[in-house]
Amino acid sequence: MSMPTIPEEPHRPNEKEVIIDLLESIALEEIALSHLLKAEAEKVQAFVGKKFDFPTRPSNKDIIKFNKGVNRFLDKIVMKEWLLLTKLENVLELIDKDHCKKKHDHDHHGDESKNESSSDESREDSSNESND
Repeated sequence: MSMPTIPEEPHRPNEKEVIIDLLESIALEEIALSHLLKAEAEKVQAFVGKKFDFPTRPSNKDIIKFNKGVNRFLDKIVMKEWLLLTKLENVLELIDKDHCKKKHDHDHHGDESKNESSSDESREDSSNESND
């Protein structure tokens, strides 16, 4: 059996586009989570009542069951937030690596031109010394 191959794409994003896409995906997921949290808060408010009078007159058992459901929901939201934070940290590492790479490339090319000019100067100095 042969290894699967990735088909050629007419457009492959560059690193900057990938970073932007990743940041946008994190932002969209955060927005979705905020909508879920708002809906859950409205559900809790309806259950408890605006005056905390429990308008549906639930039993203690119903209140505990409802509370456990809210806790499970919040646990899932917290887990998702942790995953998004990890994703964001990974993107920031990509940005930092890209920034360091560009800085290194820039510094390295700058060093080469400095080295070339200093070697030219040293050649001139040595030729001046031999002429003396």
